[in-house]
Amino acid sequence: MTIPAVRVPSDPPKPRPALRLVKTNDLDREQWLDVRRRGIGSSDAAAAVGLNPYKSQLELWLEKTGRDGLLPKTDPLDEESPAYWGNILEPIVAAHYTRRSGNRVRRINAVLQHPDPQLHWMLANIDREVIGAPDVQILECKTAGINGARLWKEGVPEYVQLQVQHQLVVTGKAAADVAV
Repeated sequence: MTIPAVRVPSDPPKPRPALRLVKTNDLDREQWLDVRRRGIGSSDAAAAVGLNPYKSQLELWLEKTGRDGLLPKTDPLDEESPAYWGNILEPIVAAHYTRRSGNRVRRINAVLQHPDPQLHWMLANIDREVIGAPDVQILECKTAGINGARLWKEGVPEYVQLQVQHQLVVTGKAAADVAV
């Protein structure tokens, strides 16, 4: 008499962690942008599928292929720019998130790359890693000025949701918070 083999279901394999493509501590803005041109970053994800209210698919393609010379550029030092204020206020948003949630966060200081060689084009710069919290691993910090605030009336805008979903895929993490 043959006893049939019993298979014990195994836990699904844990996702491999994202690769640290390059450390960003010593990169200037142009070097960082050059690294970002190597793939589709999390902030590019919504533009890639036509859902970014600030960048079209054509603009993204022009940037990624080096044909964006005639496009207007955002000056990172322009105090009228939402990007300027987003960078200035990011540490404050992160500190406030920690105060309100009790979750500790830390900077990663790297451009992350998906570990699967077939998905090497998937890149991510995450604002903060959440540490010691079982239910969330990534923090995306946002600011909304008078013009952008309308996009948040219904909750987290779709373009931000796509950005965070892209980060989760690249990192293999399960959940993220968005702090505004």
